[in-house]
Amino acid sequence: MAGQEVVRQILVEIERDPSVSQRRLADQTGISVGMINWHIRRCVAKGLIKLQQAPLRRYLYYLTPAGFVEKADLTARFLQSSFSIFRMGKEQYEALFARCADNLWNSVALIGQTELTELALMVAPGISSVRVLGVIDHTHSSDGHEQPGSTPRAASGMELLKQTGVNQVGAVIVCHYLTDHRATATHHEVIRELNLDTSRLLVPEFLV
Repeated sequence: MAGQEVVRQILVEIERDPSVSQRRLADQTGISVGMINWHIRRCVAKGLIKLQQAPLRRYLYYLTPAGFVEKADLTARFLQSSFSIFRMGKEQYEALFARCADNLWNSVALIGQTELTELALMVAPGISSVRVLGVIDHTHSSDGHEQPGSTPRAASGMELLKQTGVNQVGAVIVCHYLTDHRATATHHEVIRELNLDTSRLLVPEFLV
């Protein structure tokens, strides 16, 4: 994920919830807590965010007027580029599902819960021989409130197999931004627990 998009998401989340933790920001953006801390310190230095001490050694974050302006500017740039990203992503996810069909990998799982996941789920029905079992997202915690008929979500590959009653997954398709070693390590952990080789870890070219 590009640095400007990380900053945009940080500013959006801080506006939404001033008490948001750096761990939560890291989970939402897919980068390390250390990198989140670095971005926040840069935003503070640039006058985009101000800090307020809170109980239990926590901080509250607030956008400054300059922060609101920066968020609006970054959002406008993001929206301008969204269409080309959507078109490119759609084509590449279609190609990955077609590859699964060609190899008879008829049951697949998606890794990561981002807007790319929704894009992949949107194009998946176009390849009728391939079934998306569900989404593996290590930040997911099952609270029993999933909507009936929705795509299953699980914190691990083994949990997804248990939920769906399936013994084997043919391939996994990445829907998570490859921003640091932590993300790629998570992907390889998933294929190890599903007993798949690396050829079945499918990543769209625009994420590499």
